[in-house]
Amino acid sequence: MSFGLNILLLSAVLRTSEVESRATRASLTEMLSPQMGKDIVWFLRRWTKSYLLLDEKLYKQISIPLSTAFGADTEGSRWIVGYLLEKVISNLSVWSSESELATDTVELLVTLVERRERANLVVQCEGWWRLAKQFASRSPPLHLLSSSVQRSLMKALVLGGFANMDSDTKQQYWAEVLHPLQQRFHNLINQENFAQMSQEEAVKQEIIATLEALCGIAEATQIDNVASLFSFLMDFLSSCIGLMEVYSNTPETVNLIIEVFVEVAHKQICYLGETKSMRLYEACLTLLQVYSKNNQSRKRGDSTAEEDQYQDLLLIMELLTNLLSKEFIDFSDTDEVFRTQDPGASAGRSVSAADVVLYGVNIVLPLMSQDLLKGMSQEMLKSRFLRFLDCVCSMSSEISQLCLEALSPLAEHCAKSPDKDTPLYHATQHFLKLVFDMLLLQKHNTEMTVAAGEAFYSLVCLHQVEYNELVQTLLSTQRDAVIYQRLADAFRQLTASSSPPTMDRKQKLAFLKSLEEFVANVGGLLCVK
Repeated sequence: MSFGLNILLLSAVLRTSEVESRATRASLTEMLSPQMGKDIVWFLRRWTKSYLLLDEKLYKQISIPLSTAFGADTEGSRWIVGYLLEKVISNLSVWSSESELATDTVELLVTLVERRERANLVVQCEGWWRLAKQFASRSPPLHLLSSSVQRSLMKALVLGGFANMDSDTKQQYWAEVLHPLQQRFHNLINQENFAQMSQEEAVKQEIIATLEALCGIAEATQIDNVASLFSFLMDFLSSCIGLMEVYSNTPETVNLIIEVFVEVAHKQICYLGETKSMRLYEACLTLLQVYSKNNQSRKRGDSTAEEDQYQDLLLIMELLTNLLSKEFIDFSDTDEVFRTQDPGASAGRSVSAADVVLYGVNIVLPLMSQDLLKGMSQEMLKSRFLRFLDCVCSMSSEISQLCLEALSPLAEHCAKSPDKDTPLYHATQHFLKLVFDMLLLQKHNTEMTVAAGEAFYSLVCLHQVEYNELVQTLLSTQRDAVIYQRLADAFRQLTASSSPPTMDRKQKLAFLKSLEEFVANVGGLLCVK
């Protein structure tokens, strides 16, 4: 977009926004449309992200008028940051009951502070400090905002706290934003009669608001603030485990407690050194043990209770997947933020993320009852579990074999089900190509051949059309007519004893025998690059 058109469009939106603001100040809110307000902040957020104080180092060419108007150290950038902040404050005060408008508004605020250059201007505005104090004290109308909006608002306030401020100002900021949260929480849970008063509505709302705030704090994690936020959040995690016991019969609270751990693992695990990782591993495993103890012997006779456990297990699978990501994405070797805090720590103690995750799976699997997995409404849980297995499969040949052994009965169950339009059915389709490539195109440990072959046969029964497409795609890449014919004959012989393949034991055994002959006869041709 040319600079001229950019300014014309921005000017038109700002004029409309100003009309809305003046109507609000004149107490004419009932004449305004929430949809119009939503459209205004929708545009302003995207314009801010794309054009306001953009990083000029990322562009070979940049509009000089744009840089002059809204670049670093310009009056235009300072003015519009102040204007946008006041717009956010006004919307959150006036439209707190309009969830979609409030969500878009707080996302505009997050955009304003997610880059340090913009955040440096935001924290210089008096309105920012007013907003932070009002939210920290749970003053109206901000306490009326939905949980998701309050979470995003906390994320924005935390991101703003890492803008450039002198040490005294920064200390004052955290004292007004985070310390009240910490103090209220500890004062509440440390009361002698907390167990008795925990089910009071006001107490439950305070706990839920605190948990939402913790999720927002975790979401604000960046590489330059992870040290401070990890230390702050770890102080809460052990207390959250204690809350699992107190609120074991309150599903929405249990779900939110698990979500706090999910967010911390998702945002922070990749930056943590060994000692910090161990602390998080231990906290997560303790959480799973407490959850398992509270739920293993519980009878769930109604669909609502089963749905609650289903939601919990979805989050637990996400938590384990996030912890496992440490094996693939690890920035801790080049991250110096923790080095001074952990001198000589963790000597002689080395535990991998895979070890922790497999131990966690061992805790959780007994909770996945046959009835829960059979329910067609729980297909997402199966799909999430399959994605988790896909992630685990690359850890080692032993783990791969265990995953293949777990995959085979899931695919078999799906093949026997009359309903094929399910998330589980579509999820297993991904594994067909994965196992096809592993068996036929890649070198693999021969000890896995049986487990892989059984899983492969179940998947072929389930996805016969897709299997034929894979074969045809592979044959189409062969330029040598002799090799093409050898492969075509080998694939025909592979399924000759089970055509069409069904979940029959004799057919399965015949297929596995044919598979051994297939690999021996043409495996070398397929593995040659």
